[in-house]
Amino acid sequence: MDKQVEIYGIRSIIEAIESSKEISRVYLLKSNSHQSSLFKSLVRLLENNNIKYSFVPKEKFKKYINKNHQGAVAILSPIKLLSIEELVSTTFDNNSPKTYLLLDGVTDTRNFGAIIRSSECFGVDYIIISKTGSSPINGETIKSSAGAIFNTPICKVDHIKDAIFFLKEFGVEIIGSDDKASKNLYNYNFKSKTAIILGSEGSGINKSILNICDEKINIPLHGKLSSLNVSVAAGIFLSEFKRQSS
Repeated sequence: MDKQVEIYGIRSIIEAIESSKEISRVYLLKSNSHQSSLFKSLVRLLENNNIKYSFVPKEKFKKYINKNHQGAVAILSPIKLLSIEELVSTTFDNNSPKTYLLLDGVTDTRNFGAIIRSSECFGVDYIIISKTGSSPINGETIKSSAGAIFNTPICKVDHIKDAIFFLKEFGVEIIGSDDKASKNLYNYNFKSKTAIILGSEGSGINKSILNICDEKINIPLHGKLSSLNVSVAAGIFLSEFKRQSS
């Protein structure tokens, strides 16, 4: 793992968030919690971007005494994320088949980590997430992935739709996981260039995204429950895809 990088000061942290730096956690000085409007703006920004933060006593800030921290310190993720431009330059430089996993609204860090682990095990080439409504990448994510996160390239885009339209231009088939779909996972023949989309446990894939998928497929269930944990669904989808392509 790369050496931990810290950012000090409210304005610096706000700039890091606005420039899409991947922040794993922010520590805020407890006595500042009801002070400046700038401090409150930072808290709102953290909440809106699903970035974990915690208020800590001044004793915890003693090691930052020589830093102009303004009551705020951010810890950057050790994971470098690809931009859509970097994905373009690395993924279509030859005609070899690629597998993509797109996540729409998966916010739980442990689920995200487990999905990354399954993706690495089943040979996914790229995971794609959006800048908003996605799980942060922090220590919990890394631990849940069992280190697989260091072997699986992750791309962050403004919106999942951007990635879908981009992939379609290069002949990638877009498959959405949908409990209500009429097509069965085990009766479907996947193409060599495939992107699988999984949604959140609560609401699944956004309807507007489902509408632009090439196909919608369900995982047949035989119990009383009507849905699976998203990380379990990811493993099932990827296992079947890998079985067909082997």
